[in-house]
Order: sequence, then structure tokens, then C-alpha cells
Amino acid sequence: MRAISTIKQIISASAPMRNKADPLSSCETDALFGEDVMICDDSLADWVLVRLETDQYLAWVERDHLGDLPEPTHHICTMRALITRGEDIKTPTLGYLPLAARVHVIEQNRRVAQISLGQGTTGYIPSDHIRPCDEYCEDWVATAEQLLGVPYRWGGRDSIGLDCSALVQLAMASGGLPSPRNSGDQEKTLGISLSSLTELGRGDLVFWRGHVGVMQDNSQLLHANAWHNMVKSEPLAEAISRIKANNGGDVTRLARILQ
Repeated sequence: MRAISTIKQIISASAPMRNKADPLSSCETDALFGEDVMICDDSLADWVLVRLETDQYLAWVERDHLGDLPEPTHHICTMRALITRGEDIKTPTLGYLPLAARVHVIEQNRRVAQISLGQGTTGYIPSDHIRPCDEYCEDWVATAEQLLGVPYRWGGRDSIGLDCSALVQLAMASGGLPSPRNSGDQEKTLGISLSSLTELGRGDLVFWRGHVGVMQDNSQLLHANAWHNMVKSEPLAEAISRIKANNGGDVTRLARILQ
């Protein structure tokens, strides 16, 4: 392995980060547009081993996803923001940017913002779909609730498809709260432990072996799961019963996030 120290940015809406330099290998997570990655090994023609600076995840990405972008000024604060070629919404759509993508705004008015897409190209997104990088929402659970119905996708962190821990990580990030990427690390490090289900309230986390969900109130759980194949809201009691019946085991931890 040839180790180097170069920072690049993700220039695609998202880039699957895989456990091997092979498009058929498992997706471990997604790196999102505008996020910084540290190049750790660029010895292969089409693949690069990178460390995602957001959460220190190390995996392989295809080289075409990497480029150079100016310093981000804003982040996407809605489920997805469509990019148009011009200010007018009738102009062709160039693509989309997912929740938590980072963008450099060139200029902005009340209605639209012109952003850099890299390689000298620009596009336009709605102004109300972005926030300055240092501004966050007060209720991060509301961000998770925006994602109701989004398909479940193993390793997914792009809002076109999410896994359970990405739902928690992205939602917490919208409130300015850092989180590890995987549910196991989230269980070990996030918040303070609660001793009883009766203590649960909005924003508390419920963990099982390899799974996590967030409470919307004292009884309703929101989680991305492979049973419903989507981000689903359901009574916590029903989730506990079903997960145990399907060999997922008992709840392993209850946690309250400290603001």
C-alpha cells in the first residue's frame, strides 16, 4: 500500500464506500457530495482507499467520485435538493444532492442559490433547502421524520436509501451532534444510559444487537429496518416483540442524547 496524505472532496451526489476495490463488494457506507476524504492509497487505476473525515470511516471508492471543490459554506437540510442548470425551475435538472451534502454557495437570493459543482461548473438549488454550515435545527428528530418511507439500504447513507445507524447519524448531524457511523459504536459512545422503557422520550435511542432506532415520543419508534424495507414509524412495543420473535434479541441499551 502506498500511503499519501491528500485531501479530496466527493463530487458525486454520493459515493459508495466498499470493503474491497470491487464494484460487487459490500457497501460499507456512503460519502456525500462535498465531504472531505483523506487519500490513503491511490496505487490502483480506478479505485482509491480513503478515510471519510466526517466519521473516520476507511474504505474503497471509485476514483471518478473524487475531485476538488471550494470550501463548503452550507449544508443540505432537506431530504434531497434538486439541482437545475439555471435559476428558473423550468431549466433542465442536473441531478440531486442528499441530506447533509456540503456545498459552496457562490451567490444567493431569497429563492435560489448558485453552487459550485466542481470542474468549473455550477448549478442552482432552492435557498430554503440549505443552511449555513454553522447553523443547525433545534429538533433533530424532525429531520429523521422527514425520511419516513425512504427505502432501507444496507450501508446506505444517501437519502435515497438508508440503514438504521445512518438515519441516526444524519439526523443528529442536522442538530450539530456528532455520531459514529455504525450502531455498535453508537451504542458504546452516545448519550447516557436509561434504566427503564418508562423513561423514554423524544430523541432517546433504543439499541438491539446490530440495530438502533430513535424515539418520537414515549411510545413511538422511528427506525430504518429490513423488515419493512424502509424508514418506518411504529409502536416501540410492537418493534420489541417482532425483533425478539425474529431472533434479533432483547433491547441492549436505552440512551438519552445530551444536547
